[in-house]
Amino acid sequence: MSPGRLTVAAVMLGTVVACGGDGSDTSRRPGSPPASADSTRATPSTTVQLDAIAVLGHSGATGTMSDPRDPSRDATENSWATGENPQVRSVYQRLAERYPAMRNHNFNLAVNGSTVDNIEYQLQRLLMEAAPLPDVVIVQTIDNDMRCDGTDPENYARFGSILERMLNLVRRDIPGVSLFLVSQWASVETWATWASGHPDTLDENAGTGPCDVFTADAEVREAGVRSMQGIVDGYWAQVENVCAELPDCYTDGGAMQRMTITDRDVAPDLNHLSVEGHAKMAAIAWKALPTEIKRRR
Repeated sequence: MSPGRLTVAAVMLGTVVACGGDGSDTSRRPGSPPASADSTRATPSTTVQLDAIAVLGHSGATGTMSDPRDPSRDATENSWATGENPQVRSVYQRLAERYPAMRNHNFNLAVNGSTVDNIEYQLQRLLMEAAPLPDVVIVQTIDNDMRCDGTDPENYARFGSILERMLNLVRRDIPGVSLFLVSQWASVETWATWASGHPDTLDENAGTGPCDVFTADAEVREAGVRSMQGIVDGYWAQVENVCAELPDCYTDGGAMQRMTITDRDVAPDLNHLSVEGHAKMAAIAWKALPTEIKRRR
């Protein structure tokens, strides 16, 4: 999702999908496990070869809004992380080209509107549904954790603590897993410059608050851009610090923040990525993906 205020007020569709499916369930909070989950199922196992991948996180990974024929659904086939659309060339597709055993073992458990608190529930469902268990787990978070009310600095440590706990649960439950965490796509300045040409985004992002990047006169508000970028950087610093302390944990080094955007890259809601945008994000993610994962045996 974009770094604009629309990110913080993201549509919480509550969809949970796996392996490119698009079934929805809006009767529970985002990221929570289904009521029908069978807790007695035998624990799936890991394998020696690189043959499965999963993504956890928010709507940035679900492909929501990227299907021009039906923007309302989660088009997981377009996901930059685990999608099957050849136009995207997701991280999953690129790895499957090198490791054929990975084909059809792509699990997308991301849920629209999720915060870092919800990712543990996504992990629980992953453990029930994935066979084999993923060798690589991608995590995309931050956006919905941003408060933009002046209290974000007080939330950084809490965010980092929950993220650390969640990543350790992944490592505990999936032995030998490699973790890859990505930053937000586009810097606040890049997003604000692009959004300034789209009047529909201005009212939602105008004011004098910490994340208001436009003035009432629809001009880019530099103080708001600096403030919001500082908030993004505060959360990302937690991601970097937590990951640095864990074995086989990698980040994109902030590569997504350097992503440029055009109208073709953004979905109709002006807040999520189109197929072209997911393709661009996939290319950046692949370049940032460490050799330790790309050449894992």
